[in-house]
Amino acid sequence: MSINITYKKNMYQKLMLTGLCLALMFLVPLSVQAATFELLTEELPPYAMKKDGKPTGATVEIVSKLFERANIDYTVRIVPWKRAYLTVKEKNNTCIFPVQRSQEREVEFHWVSPIVITQTGFYTRNDFDKDLRTLNDVKELKIGSYKGSAAAEYLHGQGYTTALIAKDAPNIQKLQAGRIDIWAADTLTAGYMIKQRKVKDVNESLVYFTTLRALACNLETPAKTINKLSKELKEMYIDGSVNRIMAQYK
Repeated sequence: MSINITYKKNMYQKLMLTGLCLALMFLVPLSVQAATFELLTEELPPYAMKKDGKPTGATVEIVSKLFERANIDYTVRIVPWKRAYLTVKEKNNTCIFPVQRSQEREVEFHWVSPIVITQTGFYTRNDFDKDLRTLNDVKELKIGSYKGSAAAEYLHGQGYTTALIAKDAPNIQKLQAGRIDIWAADTLTAGYMIKQRKVKDVNESLVYFTTLRALACNLETPAKTINKLSKELKEMYIDGSVNRIMAQYK
C-alpha cells in the first residue's frame, strides 16, 4: 500500500512539473513580445528621415544603438508629430524621440535624456536690415516655426507672434516669399535643409536657445527599464558613441 501511495505521489509531482514547464514555454514568448518597444519619431532631417523606405538619421541611430546595448527589443516608425505624441501618452511600451524637454511636458512622460543637446537660432533673408542681438529684437516680428517645437512654444508663451505649420521645411519658402519675417529653427536641421536645397539667400542671424532633446516614454514604463536605458545612454556618452554618430551628420 505504501509503495502505491509513493508511486502516485511521484507521478503527481512529475505531472505538476511537466505542466509548469509547458506553462513557461507559452509565457516566455508573450513576455518577450510585451517588452518590444515601439519608438516613434517625426520626419526631421537629419535627426530622423527615411532612406530607401527605412528610418535613419542621427537620433534614429543613437536610439537604436541604445536599445540594442540595453538588450531591449524595439521597432522604429516615422509618423506625424501629433500622432506620435498622443500615442505615447496613451499606449504602453511606446516612446517618442527626440523630444525637446519643457516644463509643460515634464509630467507627461518618463525621460531618458539627453539623446542630443541642440540649439535653436533665428534665420533671415539676405536683405533683412535689422541687427538681432537679443530676443527683444524680434518682439514685433512674425516668427515661423513648426508644431511641436518647444522653442516655438516658449516664444508663443512669452507673447511673441508665431506662425506654426506641420513640418519645418516649408518655412524656408515662406521666409523667402516674405510670409514670415524670421524663421526659428534647430541649427543642425536648418543647416542641413539649406545645404540640401542649395539655398543662398537665407542665413543664421542669432542663436538664442539651447535645449535637451530626449527619449520620452509612456508613464507605465517600469522605472527599472528607464534606469537601464539611462545608465546605458550615459555609457554611450562616456565611450564616445553619441559623438561619433552625431559627427556623421554635421
